[in-house]
Amino acid sequence: MTLGLPCGMRISGPLPRERGRPLNTVSGMPEHQSAQPGSPENAPHGTGTSRRTALAAFGGLGAAAIGLNVSAASAHSTPASSGQRWTPSCVLAPEQMEGPYYLDYGIRREDITEDREGLDLLLKIVVVDADSCLPLPDVAVDIWHCDALGVYSSYTGYGNGILPPVDENGHAAPTDETTWLRGVQLTDAAGVASFRSIVPGWYTGRAVHIHVKTVTGAEAEGATVEGGHVSHTGQLYFPERFNAELGSLAPYRENRIERVTNDEDVLYTGGGEGAVSELDVKPGPFGRGITGTIVLGIQPDATPPPDPMPPMPPPGTN
Repeated sequence: MTLGLPCGMRISGPLPRERGRPLNTVSGMPEHQSAQPGSPENAPHGTGTSRRTALAAFGGLGAAAIGLNVSAASAHSTPASSGQRWTPSCVLAPEQMEGPYYLDYGIRREDITEDREGLDLLLKIVVVDADSCLPLPDVAVDIWHCDALGVYSSYTGYGNGILPPVDENGHAAPTDETTWLRGVQLTDAAGVASFRSIVPGWYTGRAVHIHVKTVTGAEAEGATVEGGHVSHTGQLYFPERFNAELGSLAPYRENRIERVTNDEDVLYTGGGEGAVSELDVKPGPFGRGITGTIVLGIQPDATPPPDPMPPMPPPGTN
């Protein structure tokens, strides 16, 4: 397993852990799959970077895993058989701030891409009880993230990475009604919620990340998910060496905001303590894009404490 890096460097095998800190991650895919490779549901949705372009950017990767398979003794997965059944370690996912761009649209859908372009992402979030390790069905998983240029839907009035003013709760008022890169899915019997999207870009002060909430007791009402209570609020990160290569792809290379590394992101580092929710990244179906997988250990009856806003640049800066 190799990853092409700048200056002719090549990394073989698993990457070292960031700063020696434990990672909340999973290696391999659960035995259950909502759509098997080769089925129509797994066909590429057409707006992402081509397989040839992606492979060129990542150093000619083949069908093997990218080599971004990071695990730690305190948070890992172990094979339960010679097949693809995986038993996750029970690690309580770290709580992180909701951020200024959350909106409770409750749009129930698997493909949240709409018209956004970028590297295709098949995201698999496995929700388990952190105390029993059992999968949690019927938990609403709500995700939202920026596009390749660092802009969130409903906030396009702020342009490429411009930070909006926030209220006393750290929330920003939306400027429009766009909804791309936002959606909710209920976990299935195996605790899995799947999304099709693009890999997010970056914006002022933040590393590449995806926001996530789990809502216990929510119910599907047609095309929306309603009710319940928030049991976890967190953020999902990508391995830093993946992020470093992402900027060579279109349209990410058009992002003029200086990219913040994971270690430079005040939320990722968290003072150097606690687990980090970092995705396990592998090539996606049909060799197109990537698949990102993570296990979130939650306490379904818990209520996350309010989180103060971290130090950020002044509004209107980029």
